[in-house]
This record gives sequence, C-alpha cells and structure tokens, in this order.
Amino acid sequence: MTAAETKQLVDDHFLFRGKDRMQAASGYHEHWPHGRGIFHNKQKTFVNWINEGDHLRIISMEMGGDVKGVFTRLAEGANLITEGVKKVTGEETAFMSHPIFGMITCCPSNIGTGMRGSVHILVPKLIAKIGFAAIDKMCRERNCQARGSSGEHSAVVDRIDVSNWRRIGFPEYMLVNDMIMCANFLAEEEDKLPDEPAEPAP
Repeated sequence: MTAAETKQLVDDHFLFRGKDRMQAASGYHEHWPHGRGIFHNKQKTFVNWINEGDHLRIISMEMGGDVKGVFTRLAEGANLITEGVKKVTGEETAFMSHPIFGMITCCPSNIGTGMRGSVHILVPKLIAKIGFAAIDKMCRERNCQARGSSGEHSAVVDRIDVSNWRRIGFPEYMLVNDMIMCANFLAEEEDKLPDEPAEPAP
C-alpha cells in the first residue's frame, strides 16, 4: 500500500495502526509492521486483519442498523474462510480452540467465542447529562461496555461505541442480542432528554 492508501484506511477506521501501548507492552507488535496486512471487499463491508494481534480477525460492518445483514455476512465469510483453511492445510479444524474455553485468542478478553459485536450510537444529550462513566456503568449492567467515539482508548465526542463484553460461555447470537438490547436502551434514554433550547436569532 502507498502511504496515502494507508492513511485513508486508518482515517476510515478500517486499518489498525499498531500504536496501542498496552498491546506493544505485551510484545506482539515486535517487527511491526512486517507480516501484517488487510484485505477487504470493494464496499469495505467485509474486512480481514492479518496479524494485528491474532493471526486473523474477521470483520463485518456497514452504516445503518441492519444487524442481521452484518451478522449474516460475518457468518458466511467466516464459514468460507474456515473451509478454505481446512482444504489448504488438510486439517479437520481451521483454528486453535479448546473444548471448554473455546477460541484461543491473543487477548485474554476475547477467549471464548472471540466475537465482539459493536455499534456506534449518537447520544450527545446523554453524554452531556450524565457523562461517559455513568453511561459505561449502565452498559456494564447490561453485559456490555462503552468505548470512545472512535473505539477503544479514544476520546468521547458525540457518540459512543457499545459492544458486548462477554465472550466465553455464551453463543454468538446471545452476545449480539446483548449489544442490541443495550443500544436500544441507550437510545430510549437519549430520547427522554429534552433538546437544548435553540439559540436566539441575532
């Protein structure tokens, strides 16, 4: 990729940057950026990260609220990759897993399904009224977590990233439902708050 292509992908939140201090401290950014890569379709709705942390991260995303469509694309893509890896390697399983713990991932928080479903939701009135910490507390009570406007370790502006925090011991559809229920709850709380009065005309 050219420097311009790299910058555009980072600005669009499609490409990892390798600048997370906690990840770097763990040692898995050694030799960065060699051996890393990204593959995506033309619409940039299906993305594969290679060696960002895990060997492979499969991402399905799009603007709007079609969660079923995003999840369907993820499942179909993951199945195709799984079958392709098994065909090339001749192995019965494509990815490292444990019979009890599930998928083995680089970050311990992802052990289990390895899946994080997230949605960016505009809640400027809620942010102004109660602040990010209180919003995160409400999310935690609903088996989710809140992150900054651009994801983990980012600033909070007018929107937050809501995602399931459970990974282990639950099927994927339940984790997606956690996210949906939490996002709907926050949207309802946002709608309850009055709009700011309009600025008087000059």
